[in-house]
Amino acid sequence: MGRQERSGGANRAELGLYLKGARERVFVDGRPMTRKFVVAHPSIKPFKISEHTLVRIENGQARIRTKPVLKALIELYGIDDLEQQERVMELWSKDRSNEDWTTAFRPVMSPSMTAFVGLEADAESINLYHPGIVHGLLQHEDYAKALYEAEQNVADTTNTFIRTHVQLRAERKRRVLQRQPKPVYIHAILSEAALRARVGGQDIMRKQWDELAMLSRLPHVSIQVLPLNSGGYRATHDFAVLNLRKPLRPVVQTDTAWGALSTSDKPAQIERFARAFSTMSSFALAPEETPEYLYKLGNEGVTP
Repeated sequence: MGRQERSGGANRAELGLYLKGARERVFVDGRPMTRKFVVAHPSIKPFKISEHTLVRIENGQARIRTKPVLKALIELYGIDDLEQQERVMELWSKDRSNEDWTTAFRPVMSPSMTAFVGLEADAESINLYHPGIVHGLLQHEDYAKALYEAEQNVADTTNTFIRTHVQLRAERKRRVLQRQPKPVYIHAILSEAALRARVGGQDIMRKQWDELAMLSRLPHVSIQVLPLNSGGYRATHDFAVLNLRKPLRPVVQTDTAWGALSTSDKPAQIERFARAFSTMSSFALAPEETPEYLYKLGNEGVTP
């Protein structure tokens, strides 16, 4: 695998962040320019952009569809430096590229998921936790397939849906763990309950435990097990904190009950989840104990 191209989602997030900063640096009547002012401005109004759409553009969840819209925003925000203009146009152009790997999977992903998936492989590091199952970035493909098959009747999904999502999960994993020239650093905390919960048959569980044992030995992967009998705090919901490469800010992601993604880059939320992760890490087994724990788990087997 050669040097990995940056995803459209990462370019879109950086573009949105840059435009938001440029807007807020322009003062109107003594206050930073508001989105309401932007969408009502004579140069922007003909494009029929709503405040909601502008929010999504600035959060990296929506594309700027045409070059005239981008040029109008550049002019309104007073981005006069030619080098900065070129950088903005470059980010926009790369976001639109059909070569972005997420393009093939967009029909099965929500806009928020597309944006988040595009950021994963652009992170410096990811701290992740799951209380009930093995996290997607650490799943063996057979385990992932069994998970989707188990919920097929409940979620009313097709075999094509399952096959596409298993492929998507495998590609996300590959792009994070095998990124070149430097892979993303992963620090994962998995609940003992997640490792013992039966998914598929014993063969699938053994494949998953072996996969985790292999991953835990990689220099850029650290996996801790949070025992059921450990004291202290444990989160009841999954989450991931992405520490992104500058100029992007960290992002925290959680899954909702509807299968969608909820993300935030607000400092208070980042701090809260970072604190939760650090607290659970202090009660979990040390990373160097993980291979031995998984070996013992494999010898115990899975209760039918």
